[in-house]
Amino acid sequence: MLKEAVLRTGCLKAVTSVAGTSSLKPEVLAERLMLTIFGYGTNTGIRAVASGGHAHSEDDIRYVRRRYLTPQIAQDIAIAIANATFTARDVELWGEGTTTVASDSTHVRAYDQNIFTEWHSRYGGRGILIYWHIERGSMVVRSQTLRASASECTR
Repeated sequence: MLKEAVLRTGCLKAVTSVAGTSSLKPEVLAERLMLTIFGYGTNTGIRAVASGGHAHSEDDIRYVRRRYLTPQIAQDIAIAIANATFTARDVELWGEGTTTVASDSTHVRAYDQNIFTEWHSRYGGRGILIYWHIERGSMVVRSQTLRASASECTR
């Protein structure tokens, strides 16, 4: 799905190096960026993604992460994909989608080794809270993690 979104939106074409110059071919950069985004987005990690059946090493992917994928660029890519989704979807089926709402947080169990894992008395277990900002119940616009001890009424 990530590759299809990138191909349809062209959201990686505007990505430039933090240093200003780039020696990578655009298609190689796009592949490495997609591997990096996939590794972080699925919580798989760069090492596991690098062990896949492709020509990119772990060092290559980490280099692209350091040099090209800043938090601002990641947010710009997410915005471009969300905007393309809103543009392409069928209004008859999904509606206008002009307002956003926030749902209650969701408790997700996580391993003890995860630095964000905490005990939550309400849910009776260890994990993290994810607070979803959704657009009329049809698409997640943004998500953020909260401390298990955080008040859910503050956002």
